[in-house]
Amino acid sequence: MLTVGDSYLLTRFLRRVHSYPSLRGHFPETSLSPELRSHVALLRAVDLGFALVLAPVWAPLLLLGAAAAVLMQGVPIFYRAERLGRNGAVFQMLKVRSMVRNAERLGPAVSASDDPRITRIGGLLRRTKVDELPQFLHVLSGRMSIVGPRPEAPAYLRYYTPEGLRALQAKPGITGYGTLYFFSAERGIPSADFETRYIREFLPTKLLLDERCRLDLQARPFRTTVLLLVLTIAAVLRRGSARFSPAQLEARFLR
Repeated sequence: MLTVGDSYLLTRFLRRVHSYPSLRGHFPETSLSPELRSHVALLRAVDLGFALVLAPVWAPLLLLGAAAAVLMQGVPIFYRAERLGRNGAVFQMLKVRSMVRNAERLGPAVSASDDPRITRIGGLLRRTKVDELPQFLHVLSGRMSIVGPRPEAPAYLRYYTPEGLRALQAKPGITGYGTLYFFSAERGIPSADFETRYIREFLPTKLLLDERCRLDLQARPFRTTVLLLVLTIAAVLRRGSARFSPAQLEARFLR
């Protein structure tokens, strides 16, 4: 059942979503209790610590991926994707470009593995997740967290559930429960059907996992960050063969 707060947010974004791109998505800030402020400060310290400790790994891989991209598909090197950040604020999320130029004008914001917009080197960047490494720069700047709800394009706000709206209270993350659960979900689904299936089948479950991720980060930021980082790296090394059900996620992370 919707709470008063959920109903307010739902009404507000439904009124505004049809006016996008004028939407700039600023949901009302909620006042933080001293306890919650301490959790936010702790999570920020965890993010900075891990981003800096892992910099000798992600920074060279990012430079290598960017060099390969510019050599094989030219400029621009980076793609700036409009995504929903904390409290619904729209921001420009960086990725190493893996599609043809102006791909956002040629198709939906989500893409299957056989999407014709993906370049040859872009397919490799996506399989290895090197295209996502620029987001560590957002972590350093405080715009994103290492672990958190995976940010969606503003166009999908109209499909948000109450759980998804509550998840917007957290910073978006590079990885999270939803990332692991749908690590290779696009494989085997024709690109022509992918957006429809994403909205109907994947997005509701992802939003549930996003909200659970927000709550667990609030309760145990260090433990949740470590475990999700380890399993994300394992999934990349296993070439996406690791796909976790909600029950497996709960067994691994929440007990």
